[in-house]
Amino acid sequence: MLLWHHTNNDGLRIAVAEIPDGENMPPRKFFSEQEALEYRLLSNAKRLRERAVTLHLLHSLLGVEEALHHRSNGKPYLSAGSYRISISHTRRQVAVALHPCREVGVDVEDMSRSFAKAAPRYLSAGELASCATPAQQCVAWCAKEAVYKLVGEEGVDFAERIQLSRFDVGEEGSIAVIFAGKTRTVSFTVRYRMIGEVVVAYAFA
Repeated sequence: MLLWHHTNNDGLRIAVAEIPDGENMPPRKFFSEQEALEYRLLSNAKRLRERAVTLHLLHSLLGVEEALHHRSNGKPYLSAGSYRISISHTRRQVAVALHPCREVGVDVEDMSRSFAKAAPRYLSAGELASCATPAQQCVAWCAKEAVYKLVGEEGVDFAERIQLSRFDVGEEGSIAVIFAGKTRTVSFTVRYRMIGEVVVAYAFA
């Protein structure tokens, strides 16, 4: 079931959907031959459902007919490279983001997940003080994860190297973020949206 679909004037496209149970999977008629082969090789039922919903969003809703592949580090890419792509999934949701020319990062999380224990590992001391509620901790995680996917640098310390400005949680909003990388320091704006109990955050550069 589609939860949210967004397109902006810059060409960004995002779709978020629920992962159905095994009896209500989307049809696979739109899979390319390579995608169908990769799908058949998956043995984990959860991975099968995630893959099917991802491809359904990509091909049927977002209108991209290219085959989806993954590099050795897990980063997704499209066969013809006409779009930059980012993918995120939780136990029950999948998010797909595309941009025609800019790198993009997306993350989706269910607020039913507890972030309190993990928060000291991904938030700085100052961020911990300002992110006191479960909703703030969830949005903060999504924002940092979206930036991490966007920059594509491995081994990032979220607490020290991805720094969030103070923010209040609303139905939607934006957060100024500074990424202090190994060779560069870059500022981004991460946008987020609350969809019921689901948070999706995205950024592009």
